[in-house]
Amino acid sequence: MENKQATKPYVIGLDLGGTNSVFGIVDARGEIKATTAIKTVGFTDAESYVAASVAALEPIINEVGGIGTVKSMGIGAPNGNYYRGTIEYAPNLPWAHDGIVPLADMFSEKLGVPVALTNDANAAAIGEMTYGVARGMKNFIMLTLGTGVGSGIVVDGKLVYGSDGFAGELGHVIVRNEDGRLCGCGRHGCLETYCSATGVARTARE
Repeated sequence: MENKQATKPYVIGLDLGGTNSVFGIVDARGEIKATTAIKTVGFTDAESYVAASVAALEPIINEVGGIGTVKSMGIGAPNGNYYRGTIEYAPNLPWAHDGIVPLADMFSEKLGVPVALTNDANAAAIGEMTYGVARGMKNFIMLTLGTGVGSGIVVDGKLVYGSDGFAGELGHVIVRNEDGRLCGCGRHGCLETYCSATGVARTARE
């Protein structure tokens, strides 16, 4: 069993943002062996997005010795549900805005490896706790700023998922009730409409 595991030293990571999707192949120590990226936007459906992602992955998978060296894949995505492996009603993803997309299963079927998915900020929190500046910390909040605002909350060394996998979404806390900006989630005045990269750029233009 150990010998079999040794032949699969790598995992694929996907940082799925509202604008760009960045892929990396990493080893157990967190060292990045190969990377590639595609635009997240411009796809009419999830099937087209997954097909383009797999096509972009093929060269870097071959670079590390083929899919036989890959143990699994992890995805950090907006509105990602850890329990179900789905993206659900993501405000900033046109191909996942109006429904539930079983993205983990879709990638697993195409690549032939197990795939886990969680909220992108939760994935960032796990990464910092395991390899980054939060090593040794038991209680902290990770904020991600990009097309939206995400947050991952760690309490007593454990990530807070909540009953439905969507606990701690600080980006959709309403900070301005009167004349608040319309958010992609359909409400007005959410934090991410002001503090995300998109929101800051809008403020600068105004």
